[in-house]
Amino acid sequence: MKPLLARVESKKVDKAAAILKVLAHPKRLAIVDLLGKEDKMTVTEIYRSLDLPQAIASQHLITLKDRGILSSLKVGTKIYYSLSIPKLLDVIDSLEECCESI
Repeated sequence: MKPLLARVESKKVDKAAAILKVLAHPKRLAIVDLLGKEDKMTVTEIYRSLDLPQAIASQHLITLKDRGILSSLKVGTKIYYSLSIPKLLDVIDSLEECCESI
């Protein structure tokens, strides 16, 4: 198999590294994993599911949305978050497998 830089153009490698950097925080990884199991969720549903303070959950959601990993939809007074990149769940699954073998 060719090295990553030979298989993927430099811009894509940079973008992949940026996504992985954002996902490197355990709470953000948990949010992405949670949203992979649900179609969409409100901030309240997310922070209660993960037992996080609301302010912390909101900060992580903003970071994930700003990086294009999540999208949001405002309906009345509620904001619903969902995954913009569903393939990230494959990354999480792969990471889980890697962690089991270490």
